Amino acid sequence: MNDPAITPFDSETGFRQAIGTVIAQARQELRVFDRDIQRLQLEQKASIAALEAFLSASRDNRLRIVVHDTSHLERYCPRLHALQLNHLQAMEIRQSPDELRHLAEVYVLADRCHGALRHHGDHPRGKLILDSADEIHPWWQRFDELWAHASPWSASRTGL
Repeated sequence: MNDPAITPFDSETGFRQAIGTVIAQARQELRVFDRDIQRLQLEQKASIAALEAFLSASRDNRLRIVVHDTSHLERYCPRLHALQLNHLQAMEIRQSPDELRHLAEVYVLADRCHGALRHHGDHPRGKLILDSADEIHPWWQRFDELWAHASPWSASRTGL
């Protein structure tokens, strides 16, 4: 493992670059939490290609996504739907319960040691963390708790 690195960002572009870096670093598991994944731009061709490469690299790789609101997924994410359908065993999307919809942070985590984090989805400031299990651990645990309370959601439920 490399020396830990923490790089702040203060723009949407910086956040999306940090997300790309985290996805590129992932070797086993990616975890995503956002209000509706719209700002993450995971539907972009480059993002879908990176996620496809990650999921195809090993049958043990996993992608877990939790969102508060699934309407953007249902209406505007056919590539993400196709990715989920092509990797049913490796990719799962869940919706947070009503009582947790107040959570405003946004993050993409990889392999318990990398992450692109924003404490509030409406603010562009955040940080890219690479090679730091200590920094990522509380976020990883927070996702575990959120995942346990979230309900499964499937692209096959939509009319796409």
